[in-house]
Amino acid sequence: MGVIGRQPLETLVKRVIKRRLLAGRFRSESTEFAPVAGGEARVLICLWNRSSRITDILELLDSQDFAPGIRLYLWNNNKSEHEVYRRAIAEFTAKGALKTVDLVKTPYNLGSIARFYWARKLSADGEPIIVIDDDQDIAPTFVSKAIAAYRPDTISAWWAWTVGDSYWERQKAKPGEHVDHIGPGGMICSSRIFADKTFFTTIPEKYWMLDDIWLSYFATRHGYTLAKLDVDIDFVMDETNQFYSQASLKPDFYASLRA
Repeated sequence: MGVIGRQPLETLVKRVIKRRLLAGRFRSESTEFAPVAGGEARVLICLWNRSSRITDILELLDSQDFAPGIRLYLWNNNKSEHEVYRRAIAEFTAKGALKTVDLVKTPYNLGSIARFYWARKLSADGEPIIVIDDDQDIAPTFVSKAIAAYRPDTISAWWAWTVGDSYWERQKAKPGEHVDHIGPGGMICSSRIFADKTFFTTIPEKYWMLDDIWLSYFATRHGYTLAKLDVDIDFVMDETNQFYSQASLKPDFYASLRA
């Protein structure tokens, strides 16, 4: 691409897209399986490179034992696979908890932080949002346990760690123990934290993909407590995890925030 001033045109275009998303200007496709009565759990998932998982995800959420039901908000970062997701949703028959699915796509990979544009759009009422990753298998009790553990001033996450002076100097936290770092996959928190636009505008662009470290830092700086969520989750398709390409950046970002 060309260059305007000293900045590549691609960089400027991406910044414009982010500003539009921050303002809630994105379109979604909605599918309703059952009428919405209020009180449903709101579950957010970011999609990138695991399109073969979409039917499994729908089934996992439909099998939840949370009586009020579930509204699912999907953010697809891989436009080349969008038709796979659309077709899977259209062909799915919900028989249980899953009431609605809303699907968004973006023109390029924004990273998993993109799911929080959904959270920001839903933040007006300050109600909780639940986040899972598309490589996680959850138990049928996951949503009900997460809702039962919810506190407005706390981010409760399955992926919870006590960390020392460096990022890799850490150990898994147990329920009730002090937590320094959480991963968003398998968490519940108030949507209100994402109403603050600085969550999106003050993360350094170099570390944009590291939303786990940023959320842990941002939340504690704004008075939230991090906690271990006592649920069971299994990982699948480990070979597709973007973690491996980001591992070298994580200690640098963690150290810069501590400093």
